[in-house]
Amino acid sequence: MKTRPANRTNRGFTLVELLVVISIIVVLAAMSFGAANMAINKAKKLQSSNDANGLKTAIENYYQEYSKMPDFGMSGDEGQTDGQTGSELLTILLGKEEVSDSMQNKKQIVFLNAKVNKNKNKGGLVYSNGGNGATPEGLYDAWGNPFHIKIDDDYDGEITDPLEQGNIVRNKQVIVYSYGPDGAKGAKGKTGVGDDIKTW
Repeated sequence: MKTRPANRTNRGFTLVELLVVISIIVVLAAMSFGAANMAINKAKKLQSSNDANGLKTAIENYYQEYSKMPDFGMSGDEGQTDGQTGSELLTILLGKEEVSDSMQNKKQIVFLNAKVNKNKNKGGLVYSNGGNGATPEGLYDAWGNPFHIKIDDDYDGEITDPLEQGNIVRNKQVIVYSYGPDGAKGAKGKTGVGDDIKTW
């Protein structure tokens, strides 16, 4: 009695073979998701760095034009790009002050160019009333946090480093920074790494 070999052309995949293929697909999908997430975070850091440097340059250009720093009501040498003081600074740098004897940007020069968004969580320049107002609400990093500004208000060429205790930033008129995606200074945040955005 002869036995015939099984016809392999009609045979389907075994359960083990299907599980191996599914496992490979899951691993590849997880790797691509991680890479995509890293690319998105890198793009957000770049956007925030560009906005921070743009703000720093705008303040320096204002100083070059008027031989003084903009007076926007900050306490001490540090301020933020939201709230009343932030709104006032942005109004000055955008050349949108109401014409009066007390206006600071008398030539109404637009020193700051920033991407406008309706939602602060997307970063960029946000105007009041959901983007429909004429008054700037704030300038935000890509994670929805305002930028911090430190100005050399005594013109000695030194600014105390706000991110590294005991350090001095030299030869800068203004520095701008953000705490980055974790919202915490230095390595104390959720990520455990220094992810702060800074202009020095």
